[in-house]
Amino acid sequence: MVLQSDMDKLRQTGEILDRDAFRASVNALLGAKRIYIVGVRSAAPLANFLGYYLGYMFNNVHIVTASGSSEMFEKIVGITAEDAVIAFSFPRYSTATLRAAGYCRSVGATVVGVTDHRQSPLAQSSDHVLLAKSDMVSLVDTLVAPLSVCNALIVALASKREKELAKTFNTLERVWEEYHVYEKREDGK
Repeated sequence: MVLQSDMDKLRQTGEILDRDAFRASVNALLGAKRIYIVGVRSAAPLANFLGYYLGYMFNNVHIVTASGSSEMFEKIVGITAEDAVIAFSFPRYSTATLRAAGYCRSVGATVVGVTDHRQSPLAQSSDHVLLAKSDMVSLVDTLVAPLSVCNALIVALASKREKELAKTFNTLERVWEEYHVYEKREDGK
């Protein structure tokens, strides 16, 4: 039942995702001086996942997962109009995320909101809205569709930064090999 529900959320997300907003979000990230990724509570894993991969492509990525408003503002206080923010918020909408997005937009930063509905509080504080279906299934929020939107962003950005990314991974492969960062399977792979 949970797997079927997740597949339904993925299908629905594919149908409602605004391709123009998606392209505008990719361009905003590509043109940003710094990228801030905001996600708290159950949305924190989305921020961390996206930040992990964007860290390979960009030198100035900041993951903001502080759940208190005070700590949140301490992490974003230096944001400017040259920066872009990706914020994640789903029901129950975190007031810390909403306040952070509102502040970032007020100083001129481009805000990309990943949320469940056009009328969500985060959508109201966003320049670009990427909709991803998310429902509470029993005790947990399903993050499958929002994670898939993250994957799509990562792939789109990687395709635009292909040369830089190839250089980064060539260097990383050498470092990983030299410092034995990963173990190989018995068949050598």
